Formats: sequence, C-alpha cells, structure tokens
Amino acid sequence: MSGITNQNLVIRLEEADKILEDDYAQFHSVIVDNSIQSESPLWDIACFLTYFELSPKSVKKQKWVEYWFKFSKTRKYKNLVYMVPASYVALSDLRKAKDFFVNLLEQSRRSMKELAWETFLSIFYQFRASVKPSFNKREFAVFKTILDRQTMVSSELKDYLDIDLSNISKYKNIVGSKRVLHQGISLNYHKLDLSVYGLMFEYPLTNDIDLFSKLSKSVFFHSLYTGNVGCRSSLSYFVAPRFEKVENDLRKLSKRICENNHVPYSRVLRFLTETRLKSFNCNIYDFKTGNWKLNPQNLQFTLQDYDSRLVESVPILTRDFEKCDYEKLRLNKTGLDILNHILANKHLSIRDIVSDLGLAEKEVKKQVDKLRKNDLYKLRYNPLFVFGLKHIILFLRDFHENQHEIHKTLSFFPEVFSEQYVSEGKNGLYIVLRVPYELVVDAIESLTDFFKGKIENLFIVDQMITTRYQLPVDKYETVFQEWKYSSEDILGADFK
Repeated sequence: MSGITNQNLVIRLEEADKILEDDYAQFHSVIVDNSIQSESPLWDIACFLTYFELSPKSVKKQKWVEYWFKFSKTRKYKNLVYMVPASYVALSDLRKAKDFFVNLLEQSRRSMKELAWETFLSIFYQFRASVKPSFNKREFAVFKTILDRQTMVSSELKDYLDIDLSNISKYKNIVGSKRVLHQGISLNYHKLDLSVYGLMFEYPLTNDIDLFSKLSKSVFFHSLYTGNVGCRSSLSYFVAPRFEKVENDLRKLSKRICENNHVPYSRVLRFLTETRLKSFNCNIYDFKTGNWKLNPQNLQFTLQDYDSRLVESVPILTRDFEKCDYEKLRLNKTGLDILNHILANKHLSIRDIVSDLGLAEKEVKKQVDKLRKNDLYKLRYNPLFVFGLKHIILFLRDFHENQHEIHKTLSFFPEVFSEQYVSEGKNGLYIVLRVPYELVVDAIESLTDFFKGKIENLFIVDQMITTRYQLPVDKYETVFQEWKYSSEDILGADFK
C-alpha cells in the first residue's frame, strides 16, 4: 500500500480486500496504485470503477455497494443531492461511463492538483445529464409500447405498432442494446400466502444510524430506501408469512430500534398488494433531445380542475394480480426452488432451469406449467435510471378517496406507482413518483399543497439498498403446506 498515508483509508482497503477476495486486482490497480485519498472525489470514482468490473450476478457486487455506501458522504450541489453509490449505480452498465471516469481519473492524477468537490460535482452532473438514450422514431415506439403493454412478445407488440412483424425483433434488439429496460419478476404474494410489510422511520439528519445492518439479518428482509426532506427518512420492506404475530414482532423490532438509537418516529405498515397501480408517461419525453417536456406550470394542479386531456392517453396498468379467494399454496420444494430460480434470474427457459438446477426436463416443465397456470409470477418491465429522474416517496394518511382518480391525476409525471396500506387499523395510500431532477423542488411544493393535511411522510430517495431477494424456502413446510415462523426470524436470537 505504498503511497497511502491515511490510516483510515488503509483500514478500508483491508476491508475491501476481504469483500472482493480473489477479485481485487482491479481494486488494487485503481485505488492502491493511484494512492487515492479517502476524502477525495477520486475515491468515489475508484469505487465506481471497481463496481463496474464486478460480475452483475456476483454477491460481492451487493457487498461492495454496502461497503462503498458505508464510507462515503452525502453532499449537495445546487439543488441536487449527491448520494453515493446511488448516484452512480444507474451508470454501471454503460461503457461510456467507465471511459469517462477513467479519463477523469487519469487527468486528475496527471495534473498533480487536488480535484475540488465543487468542480467535480459540476462535471459529474453535466455528465449524468448527458447520459440519455438516443432513439429514432420506431425504436422509441417499441420502447414505449413495451412499457405501456408490459410485453416483449413480437406478435403482441405488432397489434399496437405500425411496424412489420419481421422488423419488430430488430428494433427490440436495438432497444435492448441501449440498456434502458429492466426486466423483473412480480410475485403473487397472495397465492404464496405472504404479505409485504414496511417499517418507516424518521430521525434527525445528524443521526447516522446504520439501519441496514439492523434490519437485513432477517430472512424476510427485502430492501431499504432512505432519503430526506428536512429530516432523515427510511422505508424498509419485509416479505413474510401472513400472520398477526409477524406484524407484532415488527412493532417490537421498531420499538427496540427507536429506543436504542434515539429515533423519535416509526410506523409499521402492511401493503395491500392487490391494489397496485402503475403508469409510465413517455409522451412527455423528447427522444430526439433527451429532455422531459414537463412545464413547471403543469405542477399547479388540483383533483377538481386538472385538465385530464393531458393524461388521458397514459395507460394505467391494472393490478399485478387481482384479489382472489384465498387458495392454499400447493407447491412442493422443487416447485419453490424453480420459482426462486426464476425470481433470481429474471425468467429462464426450461433448458436453462434444467441445466442450472440439475433437474429432469419433464419435472421442470410440469412445475413451470403449474406456476404459470396458477399465476404465481409475472414478468415486469421498467425503465432504467438513465433518464435524469429522481424518486419521491409519499405516504397519505387516512385515505378514503378514489385511488384510481388520484393516480390518474398524477400520471402526467414520467412514472407513478400507487398502492394502499394499512397501519394501526387505518388505511393509507403509498405513492412513488419519478420526477425530472430539475423539477424535484417544484414537485414537492405542489404535492404538499395538493395533499395539504394528509401527508404522513414525504422524502426524496437518495439511497436504495436491495438484496438479491429470494423466497425463504427453508421456512416452508411442504408436508403441511404452510410457512414456519418464529419471532427470531424478525427479532433475532438475542431478543428477550
């Protein structure tokens, strides 16, 4: 570690070696060989370049994000929040990003001058704003239709596109090469006899509590979102059996965290997943210039007088899974393992599953047919974060209005997700918006005016930490066809 004098940085490098194990060659060549100091902007560049080189499927990649987040600081530039690594991860599949940061690193090292944070952040946000996909008219039409119709099937896309069927595959491949779509899996939690729970905390900006380490030990932990508007806020998701005891244990966990870490506010939520609505409004995206045509004046809206003609062409995707009569889960361990494998790999062919799991093709076909027939999962397509957008999370208390109408009113935003929840016996509405960076402040002011007196929590997301979520199959008792649950699964073995 020649040339590195900061003792704290040396400790970090030793931790990083343990995380990366035998994949640390790039790490040493970027950070150690360049003697990068811990407080320099070059530290984040080096961490990004290391992240870039790790395999997308590597568990180490997620551990590296946690490590990077732990030792980096949130900074503000003008009205933008620079949060590491969230500000970078969206760029991780772009060769253009790697080339840009490698050049910036080399220029900074050659100049022998320390790169000032103000200068670096100006350069960073100029570059980030430039990372917008370029489309021609037909490519954009395919991209938009995939989002609106949630399908990649060429024959289905043909019904909505004025493009020959023989050419649709070509345009799909071009859209895929631009890395602007994320393919994910949506699970039918109701039929899996599972519920989605949330833990929400609010605490002062000066409180640097590490919630991830306290929550992620649970086998039912899913993800964590943090952000701020005046105070620090966080929302964590748990996917756990539909037992009253689970909700009670989450309350105990919440109380323990609040008492031990000086957190003044918390709330336990249970999401009603059958109420999920989603919409994408690409009509306001200028694919030629890469800009959002959203006028700040459009943000001055009310439910009564908002001009619905602006949003009438925006399809609101129906619920992932309509609420149905309770049906007992009838899956054996093989079926659950296959569902878990599909979930982890974002859909696979029969041949891939056979090869990966070492199962007989006949059994795989039987189980996959059963999963599909019972509507236990669906493919979902979402745009990646290369469109200059920021997440805003909003909770409305004592919700009694029409969710569909509120969702429609908000659907002039590029992306809207809404879902009802229950907390302390009362219904609420959970809304996630994606808003152009430059309109975040205006959007928050308008939302605050529009939902005056009804907002329980509102914050700008600056960090998302997700695990490679898997169903806790070891907790499923195939003989009795039910989930096993112990308080230790949420509270830990040391809870008394």
